[in-house]
Amino acid sequence: MLVNLGDGRFVEAATPFGLASLSDGRGLALSDFDGDGDVDVIINNYNDVPHYFVNRAARGHWLRVRCRGRQSNRDAIGAKISVTTGDRRQLRVVTAGQGYGSQYSRVVHFGLADATRIDELQITWPSGQRQVLRDIAVDRIIDVEENAEFEESAAVVHSSGDEGSSR
Repeated sequence: MLVNLGDGRFVEAATPFGLASLSDGRGLALSDFDGDGDVDVIINNYNDVPHYFVNRAARGHWLRVRCRGRQSNRDAIGAKISVTTGDRRQLRVVTAGQGYGSQYSRVVHFGLADATRIDELQITWPSGQRQVLRDIAVDRIIDVEENAEFEESAAVVHSSGDEGSSR
């Protein structure tokens, strides 16, 4: 595990965060399993029990975005989502899976540190359509439909552990 220092450098941190394991890991799942707004880890091991690592180190605000395609595929696989907070920009891509025996949530997670609002959230859909949302509150899951009008006051907002569909 590497920790981003925020200045282009990373440091190895598996042992200090309790992620060091000598098991033969064969699959990985990342999501907010305990519903507290940060990403936890489950590692499936060959001929052994899975390891569940609860993230107790993360601090700060977050946003999770669930996309639903209309012209694009319904699960928005391939959509590129970026968020801008002040002078920081993060990019995520909605994927169907990652690697051998692994699966990640299609609800895209952004760790926001001390940012209290999203200045801009931009989605480039697989259809090529681009959608821009501005001034979004943090610490929530939002649903965004391709090319639909989005008003934060009318947004479908979920508690952080709710991965189920709202439709």
